[in-house]
Amino acid sequence: MKTQEVQKSTYIIKGEFLGFIPKPGGKLKYIQVQVGERIVPIKLAKELRETIGQELVEGDRLSIYLEQECSGYISKLKLKSDRIERLGTRKESLTFESISASSSVSSTSKPEKNRKGKILVCRKSSCSKRGGKQLYRALTETLKQLGLQDQVGIELTGCQKQCKKAPSLILMPGKVKHAYVDPNDLASLLKAHYLPTPI
Repeated sequence: MKTQEVQKSTYIIKGEFLGFIPKPGGKLKYIQVQVGERIVPIKLAKELRETIGQELVEGDRLSIYLEQECSGYISKLKLKSDRIERLGTRKESLTFESISASSSVSSTSKPEKNRKGKILVCRKSSCSKRGGKQLYRALTETLKQLGLQDQVGIELTGCQKQCKKAPSLILMPGKVKHAYVDPNDLASLLKAHYLPTPI
């Protein structure tokens, strides 16, 4: 009997930090994040728990990196994060990252030379009803505002098996997946992927 090879990919969700979920002994194991209309509990990797507790303030906008495991037709999104970025209007955005995450996450954002970027959006009815149509319109407008309409295309696809996380999209190159996308976050999301600030 053949065993299915497990493939891992990085998923990014953005939302508002609502606070920590208290655990016995005052341990900060989980945070609560509002993503669209949903409130999602995210487990923190051990390496993040000490540093992040002193830095996050209720109301902070966060970009949270999650891991998705796919085996054949089955995919599982782990609600555990080893990298969190605090977004906002500040000049510096803070990044909280565990040591083990740095090598795996960076591989998703490698720039590929001589390749036009594209954004994959599901066109199936289930995703369209959950905000896919509005996401497509907002993407078109945001690409124009950023001057990326000639460099980055939008490709409508068949089912991506992400219906419960809609509206969602995949940024290419890099296959970086974003779930529960809020159209108001598109500008910062696209800038970070296609217009990175030189270090």
